[in-house]
Amino acid sequence: MLQRQFRAVFGTTVFAYLRECRLLRARRALEHDGVTVGQAAMVAGYTSAANFATAYKRRFWHAPKLARSRV
Repeated sequence: MLQRQFRAVFGTTVFAYLRECRLLRARRALEHDGVTVGQAAMVAGYTSAANFATAYKRRFWHAPKLARSRV
């Protein structure tokens, strides 16, 4: 019931919303704080930098390493 109400209000699932928030936090850390990809993975709650990189690429259409190089 809570999941249906959340989706009706926000247009996405709870887990997709949390993943988006975590990836945005990691992106900010990469671009502004110059953290490593491994550190950004930890910020986003991933235990594997490879899994983080895959999720990051799916969401932002480029590798997290490229976001870091913009610093």
